[in-house]
Amino acid sequence: MTALLLTDALVEQTGRQLLERDVWYGLSGLLITGEAVALHLSAAAGLMERKGWDPQFYAPFSGHHLRDALTSTRDDGVGDADTQFVARSVLEAVLRLSTGAPYVDYEVWSEHPVRTLDEVLGACRTAAALALLHGPGPAQAGGKVLDAGEG
Repeated sequence: MTALLLTDALVEQTGRQLLERDVWYGLSGLLITGEAVALHLSAAAGLMERKGWDPQFYAPFSGHHLRDALTSTRDDGVGDADTQFVARSVLEAVLRLSTGAPYVDYEVWSEHPVRTLDEVLGACRTAAALALLHGPGPAQAGGKVLDAGEG
């Protein structure tokens, strides 16, 4: 795959999958808002873009890939383990539908030698937009939502 191609139909299909409430629970058992997940994904994309973390230039386990950007963003206080866990689910839903594969691990996908920075940024930004659109808001969770940075 040389580009992240999401048609309106694929975006709609991804959105339907993201309406399942189970997607939005973090590792702590708390319901996480779409906004919190979107902030985490957007911050990670911004870090990769600012630092030029192009997967074609960095070997796996170099500390310069999407997984590392998500962890670094969490360590910097934008998000937490819960938002990172839910971000993985949202990213992988986007990648499954864009590739047609029944399973895609976002880490392996993002570190593949043919992957470009633009593709990784596109996946993050698409996942962030879908999280905002389809994720629960504070009112939907009945006040039991942990937003990015709280803990």
